[in-house]
Amino acid sequence: MNSYYKLMEHIKTIFEQDVNVSTISTEEAGLIDNYKKNLFPLVHVEVLDKQFTGLNGLAVDRYSVQIYVLDIRDINKNEVNDKFWLNDNRHDSLNKTGAILKIALNKMVKDRLDTGITLTDSSGATPSVYEFGNLLDGWEQTWTVEVEDKLTTVC
Repeated sequence: MNSYYKLMEHIKTIFEQDVNVSTISTEEAGLIDNYKKNLFPLVHVEVLDKQFTGLNGLAVDRYSVQIYVLDIRDINKNEVNDKFWLNDNRHDSLNKTGAILKIALNKMVKDRLDTGITLTDSSGATPSVYEFGNLLDGWEQTWTVEVEDKLTTVC
């Protein structure tokens, strides 16, 4: 199996196992929320680049993967005087999507022995607030992932 497919299938499986995730997508970043029937929370996976490396005769591909975990903002139309919590669910969305991202990150670290896929680094998670067409809130993070490529050999 090609290392790209192996990586994408593994990430998809991790997020599918989370009962809080409703939709997983791989569209272009500008099109994350264009599909009108998306259910939320939504996870968007985008491969940013691929580096080819060799380690002791073993072919390894290193990918930079951008992960977005987003939920739709619900705005209460009633007047609210609380300046901290305001009149929407942004804090609930950030809490839920942050937990989804952290659980997936932990699974990537723990599953490495069984899959040949190793999370070697991750950026800090950055909040995405009021993003895209449906005013989505959540987190984005970049993972650096190494995948064994058993099909590519040097003759």
